Amino acid sequence: MFVTTPEFLPQHRQQRQQLLQIVSAAEARGQLRVVEMNQQALGSLDRIITALEEDEAPGGAEVTDAG
Repeated sequence: MFVTTPEFLPQHRQQRQQLLQIVSAAEARGQLRVVEMNQQALGSLDRIITALEEDEAPGGAEVTDAG
């Protein structure tokens, strides 16, 4: 299980940017499996970022991702 809080949003956003670059490069090289794996990770990360942004409040919220 993965638990995070809004204080880590900058790191999550940075990781998302890195994954987008990996996906883009893999698409250009025709590496479909690399694209697929990283798109799944992007989906999870997008859900985490969205939840943290929505729940950002005094005291902070925790977001759990079992994926």
